[in-house]
Amino acid sequence: MTDVNRQTTYLDDLIEDYISPPDDPDSRKFALEMLRAWQLALETKDLPALESMMHDDIVIDLPFSESGRVEPGFYRVFQGIPACIEFWRTAFSFEKVMHPFSEMELTVNADGSRLFLEACGHVTMTSNVEYRNRYVLRVDFADRKVRGYREYYNPIISAHAFGRLIAGQFKVEKL
Repeated sequence: MTDVNRQTTYLDDLIEDYISPPDDPDSRKFALEMLRAWQLALETKDLPALESMMHDDIVIDLPFSESGRVEPGFYRVFQGIPACIEFWRTAFSFEKVMHPFSEMELTVNADGSRLFLEACGHVTMTSNVEYRNRYVLRVDFADRKVRGYREYYNPIISAHAFGRLIAGQFKVEKL
């Protein structure tokens, strides 16, 4: 059996074992309302509003980071409300204006427990750099709160905007 066939077999097993979440229109509606409130809090830098929407066990992770590595321990993960609030506080200190998302595509699980938002973001940084990136956001809900927030984005563009090094050694001067 070739590697391609073996990989297909693993995917086939995953597909065969997949169970769709039960349909729950009320929970889907809640997830959409939470997304709207969460995004508004981000755009207005409203830390108390964000905190009020966070589950006690919240985790924010950014798996595509400037480190160039994707293994656990090499990208940023924030666990618990205090760490997540500090993450946003630090990000906000670099951001002058967060403009509304554009080119959005939204997917919500049938039971409202998870949503994905693909969007283009635009932030004017305090340095007056215009930061534009493409995001895939995964938001998980539990107990009517945000329990997980995963943000995928282009780390090169982010490093330039936030002044971070790529692979701990290269500064992006110009895009």
